[in-house]
Amino acid sequence: MRDYLLFCNYCSTYTLLHGYDKESGNFLGEYSLLLNDYTRSNVVLNKFILAHLGHTLRAIPSKTDEYMNVICTASHFLEDDIDKYVEESLEKLKFQERDRKSEREIGRVQIHIIEHLLKHDLELLANTRSGSSAEGQVLLGKELGIKQSLEVIRKVKADPQFA
Repeated sequence: MRDYLLFCNYCSTYTLLHGYDKESGNFLGEYSLLLNDYTRSNVVLNKFILAHLGHTLRAIPSKTDEYMNVICTASHFLEDDIDKYVEESLEKLKFQERDRKSEREIGRVQIHIIEHLLKHDLELLANTRSGSSAEGQVLLGKELGIKQSLEVIRKVKADPQFA
């Protein structure tokens, strides 16, 4: 994977974009040695672009002499704040994971409630007496439909993908 930096000729300042993450559609962003991770957001890039409006900006690929020259001679944009942005990014990921787990738990509760309601309806149908053979056929169809629904719910609950 090729890394990049964005360089402002006018200010002699750069920001590291690092590699491009196709999954998220973003560059990995600045890297924090302290937290051993990337910002994984565009916050520093956006601030860099806004701070250098009207200036000539160039993207420079890694593994070139120009890349090494810029890193060695130019100033690093928001260098002291990178750890803060990476920490915020990690916190955001934790919140997203917690929200995902909460959504799964809510889904499990909903499945349990649906199962309980279907069992209750099945009991009511079992205690219902039909007045005619046609009504008996309708009740039998309803009972089979509810049993089929309960079977689907049992399969979903047993599937490790949804556990």
